[in-house]
Amino acid sequence: MTETVTITPQSGLDAYDDPQDAGESFTVQALVAPGNTTLKYGVDGSLDTVAFTVYMPLTIKLDDGWVSTATAMTDNFTITVRGQVCVGRVREWTLGGRGGVEVLATAATGSTP
Repeated sequence: MTETVTITPQSGLDAYDDPQDAGESFTVQALVAPGNTTLKYGVDGSLDTVAFTVYMPLTIKLDDGWVSTATAMTDNFTITVRGQVCVGRVREWTLGGRGGVEVLATAATGSTP
């Protein structure tokens, strides 16, 4: 069963390292599964535990028409799943015109917005 998730493209930082305004949010119908990975950095290991794995179609319909889901999210975005704001990593796969987009959603904290 699909759930509604909200994607908010983030603009990053300006020349003074101040956060720029986020892009316009949009919703997508997606399949949500439990998280599935831990990513370690460096010798001591900074942990990145994935809270949710979200599966979406290759293309979605926005106000501008049909667009690539991965392109609409940009490189820097948040994804709100079940009320929890997460940072996402995208993996897109295609096979003969079929495929999908997988987002590994990592929550910065255990709290909801």
